[in-house]
Amino acid sequence: MPDQIDLSRMESVPVQGPNGYLRLHRYWRTADESLWDQIWDGTPSKDYWRHGLAGHLPGAYADPFRKHLEPKSAVLEAGCGLGHVVLALRQWGHDCHGLDYAERTVRELTRVFPDVPFKQGDIRLLPYEAGAFDAYISLGVIEHFTEGHEHMLAEARRVLRPGGRIFLSVPVLNAYRRLRIRLGTYRKASSAPFFEACFQTSELAFMLREAGFRVIEHRYQNPVMTFVQESPLRPLYRLIEDVRYLRGGVDRTLGAILPGAWFGHTVMVIGARE
Repeated sequence: MPDQIDLSRMESVPVQGPNGYLRLHRYWRTADESLWDQIWDGTPSKDYWRHGLAGHLPGAYADPFRKHLEPKSAVLEAGCGLGHVVLALRQWGHDCHGLDYAERTVRELTRVFPDVPFKQGDIRLLPYEAGAFDAYISLGVIEHFTEGHEHMLAEARRVLRPGGRIFLSVPVLNAYRRLRIRLGTYRKASSAPFFEACFQTSELAFMLREAGFRVIEHRYQNPVMTFVQESPLRPLYRLIEDVRYLRGGVDRTLGAILPGAWFGHTVMVIGARE
């Protein structure tokens, strides 16, 4: 099926962020509860759940989790979506909890998985006690806010024990996007609603240090998304978007050869609570 999040349909504008770093803002639709419920409604949830219950995660997630999570950790995924990561990590033996803002999605998760601790809530005011978790995972969440990131990270730090790990993934202002900014190919302004921001890796590391985390490493992820949705190849890729096995082969080939620092759509920064 066609990608529901399609960068080529968004309006992108370079902006100066509050920390003095250059960002790329994307304008499309407001990333509120109703949008996420709609997106998750259009996603094959049973496929995600089947993979999760089998303990399967993409390598971009599985590798850093295996490297940095202690056995039988208490883990919070803040912004869990359909719960795939929560289900998989529980299969790995972790006590993983999931929280998401999309009320209807969480209601369905609790109906299908009544024994799994899913909650509806806001990452800016987490409904958990201080030091409740060994690890905090947030994959593609904080970029949908234009401000208040320091409070979100403070809440993440609050619910982590000392030394606990944070896995923070956001769209990144990669080398290809920076080149487009220098060439002036993005818009100067947009009247559409704000959707998300692309951060520089250096700003994300700065934000984590300011929030009381020691940065351990970073990893670029999903170079295919940038390459096929933001390059002139987008019209060609649309021809195979619905061809499941052909698309899978193309994606695997591109993922193996594209340099992450140039085309990685997201960056995951891993830190430890001081």
